[in-house]
Amino acid sequence: MTFANTYIYSDRSIFDLKTLLEAIRFIIVNSILAFIFLFLTVEEFEWAIFSSRERITDKIIDETSWNIKTLI
Repeated sequence: MTFANTYIYSDRSIFDLKTLLEAIRFIIVNSILAFIFLFLTVEEFEWAIFSSRERITDKIIDETSWNIKTLI
């Protein structure tokens, strides 16, 4: 390429405000989802431990969209 065909541009800053806000939003949203998933997982284990201690043999049918078995 000759000098007449080259383009002059300034490098874009990696840490601009828009990228920073998108990163913060990504972290917050995924933290909330991780907390919900953690709560569902703990609830499943808690029910399994409680039902085995109390000798409960009832079958629970959970058709909600937040059922951990349907999420996985």
